[in-house]
Amino acid sequence: MVYKSRWTPEEKIRIVLESLNTNISIAELCRKHGVSPPVFYSWRGKFFQGGKLALAGQLRNPALEKEAEIERLKNLIGELTIANDAFKKTLEATGRRGSR
Repeated sequence: MVYKSRWTPEEKIRIVLESLNTNISIAELCRKHGVSPPVFYSWRGKFFQGGKLALAGQLRNPALEKEAEIERLKNLIGELTIANDAFKKTLEATGRRGSR
């Protein structure tokens, strides 16, 4: 039996889910997909651990965190721009602009 050396995350998930939705043995499932049982059990363990973390609200999503930080910074830039414009108008109204 030749084992596949590179599996995509989607393939790993599909195989783990198949193990949960079928009555065939793990040994048979592994033979069917060319996966060694220790590798399969590693995938299954990681799959369940990720599910536990997600359900506990502890699984981080870097892409969502990055988007939230970008949005926060955009809002900050907007607030600072408004404050800067107001400050400029105040200086112009008092005649202090440019005089040092």
